[in-house]
Amino acid sequence: MDFTMQQLEDMNELDRLYLFEDIPEEDLKAHLASLPEDEQVALLTLIPEEIRCDMGYLSDQEMAYSKVSVRYARGPAELSDFGGFSGRYGQKYKDWLEAYCPEEFWELVFKKELGAVCKAKNEEVADFIDDTVKALLAKNPAPDQNTHFLEHVGHMNALQAQAEEMAEPLMFGGCQRGELGIPKLERPVATRGRGKNMFFNGTQEDWEDFDRVADEDVLKEFF
Repeated sequence: MDFTMQQLEDMNELDRLYLFEDIPEEDLKAHLASLPEDEQVALLTLIPEEIRCDMGYLSDQEMAYSKVSVRYARGPAELSDFGGFSGRYGQKYKDWLEAYCPEEFWELVFKKELGAVCKAKNEEVADFIDDTVKALLAKNPAPDQNTHFLEHVGHMNALQAQAEEMAEPLMFGGCQRGELGIPKLERPVATRGRGKNMFFNGTQEDWEDFDRVADEDVLKEFF
């Protein structure tokens, strides 16, 4: 293969995707088969999820789910384990956890702590946004509500949007949404009955079709 592990580690997600897209699947499988197990694991973690799944390996979600469910000796996750609606901002945090931190997400699911954690995050973010709107309003007062109603509403909506954008790092691991990169949702699991993740590129029907827990025979071993 015309790459080194160090070169792969130094690349960003998109550069690795472009690299592996140009390598024939059979050549890549043969290279993986020639490596010792520890080197296989290291390389597989750097192969973009989309390509890895097409080769028949588990997705990031499937790996995280399997690992955590074994740790807690649990059967399939139940709908109640996801904690229900966690508020507007808590739901965004929940979606971010699943899409970008799957092992932490499934840990919270199986500990039945996901709902409480996300509701606490919802309160934290809502308080931040309220305080930020007040601070912005002090610097840039709104038009009089009684004499310029539409202008007042437009001004307040603009401040709310600005405050919500400033709050994104609280919900998305210190990043703005546009900085997050590719979500780990190539093949999500336990999707049936749940609203689709905001980072999932598909419809609600597409989302629920990925229910890998109800169809465990679909799952393959990582090696």
